[in-house]
Amino acid sequence: MTAAIDTPVVSIVQGNNSDLIAEAARLYIPSGSVVRDVTWGKGAFWRGVDTSSITLVGSDIAPHIAVDGVIQADFRDLPDDDETADVVVLDPPYVHNPGKHMTDARYNNAATTTGMSHSDIRQLYRCGMAEAMRILRPGGRLLVKGKDEIESGRQCWSQTELLLDAVSLGLYGKDSFVLFPTSRTAMGRWAKQLHARKVHSFLWVFEKPVKTDRRVLHVVDAEGWVEQWAARRPRGKVFGGWVWV
Repeated sequence: MTAAIDTPVVSIVQGNNSDLIAEAARLYIPSGSVVRDVTWGKGAFWRGVDTSSITLVGSDIAPHIAVDGVIQADFRDLPDDDETADVVVLDPPYVHNPGKHMTDARYNNAATTTGMSHSDIRQLYRCGMAEAMRILRPGGRLLVKGKDEIESGRQCWSQTELLLDAVSLGLYGKDSFVLFPTSRTAMGRWAKQLHARKVHSFLWVFEKPVKTDRRVLHVVDAEGWVEQWAARRPRGKVFGGWVWV
């Protein structure tokens, strides 16, 4: 499901979300794809994409967005049948403890993630990726938008966390993009700077393997090192779950 590319697709995109998706789409959303945008919002992702060659279905949890063909649905519990989508796009609100945050007016964070910590947001993503895994066909792609952030003075490396969580669900980290916006967020609310300001965001491209009887899990050993372990679903009907291999 890879389209022919005349100009190479690049991993760093300058512009906005529609520019980012347009670049990723050239490689990962070929003509004829059934695409599910499960966090539709204002539909801004698709302003730079020729959607006439794909079947694009949007959904959102907010009732006022679920109009003109957009389905009202929580991305953690979608009405879609199993293995019916070629591409799923997931972009939940990713600002922890929102409400007075400068991005709230744009992304409606306060109405969806009020009081959530960074770990809560991470779990939100994980549940969304698990549901996307269910509705994706084998070989299908999951595009996940996110941003690293700082919580209570501590760096939160969302890009790495999402990769680990996706891999543990059985997805393959196929590619990643970095978006550098042309319009920068206001810098005046911090009296003292302790970390570099996060002006970029990222887009992960995960792939659902054609063979889903194996998973890779990351385990912390007794000395604190992260090890990569492989697990296999037993083929016999007597056993259930997963076994280490």
